[in-house]
Formats: sequence, structure tokens, C-alpha cells
Amino acid sequence: MLKTLRLLVPVVLAAIILVPAFGAGDAEKGKELYMKRCKSCHAEDGAGTPAMQKKFGEKLLPLGGKEVQAMKDAEIAKKFNEAANHKALVKTLQPGDLDNVIAFIRTLKK
Repeated sequence: MLKTLRLLVPVVLAAIILVPAFGAGDAEKGKELYMKRCKSCHAEDGAGTPAMQKKFGEKLLPLGGKEVQAMKDAEIAKKFNEAANHKALVKTLQPGDLDNVIAFIRTLKK
């Protein structure tokens, strides 16, 4: 019993430490939602459509760029939820949707 416990404790601790590092969202589900709801403004590559780039200029950060990729997931979620042009979208999201989209955004890293 003690031998089993000695083997199990490090595995459980590693799981506790490593699982959050891999993110809580599902990038495949996030991609599907992003392509349906975000691509029209942010473009498929996350750089922003030409119209949005013109409208927002440097305020529109490329989602695959260093600045966004350096943000913690919670910071990206906060900025998303606070963006005036996301107000209607925020109301339609299901639990886990934003985590999934953030997981997809992580795949855009350049």
C-alpha cells in the first residue's frame, strides 16, 4: 500500500501542475466557433480583415502576434468581454466557448 502511494503521489502532483498549462479549452471546437463568429472581423489568420485594420488601426492586435500570445488566457478573456464591439456576441456564448476560442487563438502563434 505504501509503495503504491509513493508511486501515485508524484503522478497526481504532476497532473495537477501540467494540466492547467495545456489550457482548458478545445482548440478544434474553438476553431469551428472562430470560423463562424470571429473570422468576419479578425480574418482566418487572426490579423484582422483589411476593413477592421483600417477602422481600428494599431488597436486591432494580431491574435497570433507576440503581444496577444504573451497574455494569459484570463487577460484575453477579460479584453474580449470588455470590448464594446463584442457585447452582443458575449451574450450568445455558451459555457466553455470562450475557452475553446482562446485555445484556438493559441494555435495562431507566429
